[in-house]
Amino acid sequence: MKDIPKIYQNRVNKEFHNNRMVYTSYDSNNINSLEDSKDIRKKISDIINSKTFIYSKLVNILIGNDIVSKKIIGIHGDNLVTLDNEQIPICSIKDIYIK
Repeated sequence: MKDIPKIYQNRVNKEFHNNRMVYTSYDSNNINSLEDSKDIRKKISDIINSKTFIYSKLVNILIGNDIVSKKIIGIHGDNLVTLDNEQIPICSIKDIYIK
């Protein structure tokens, strides 16, 4: 076989400065509220996408310490829309369930 030229190899004895220090901090309240809002959104979408949902569904909504009974018709942006054209912010809802 013929002698084939060697492939260029950079020296390894140089210093590398491509590692960076990263610091992350999470506020436990924010993580819980994000998980709760995802959970509430999933509950709402499960109610709306169920086979028994035709146009509206009577649900109990827990807002703060109050339970409100409303007929929901859908979601618009970050709000839950009721039959009375009332928009309830999803971030203020703590729990939702079918009555």
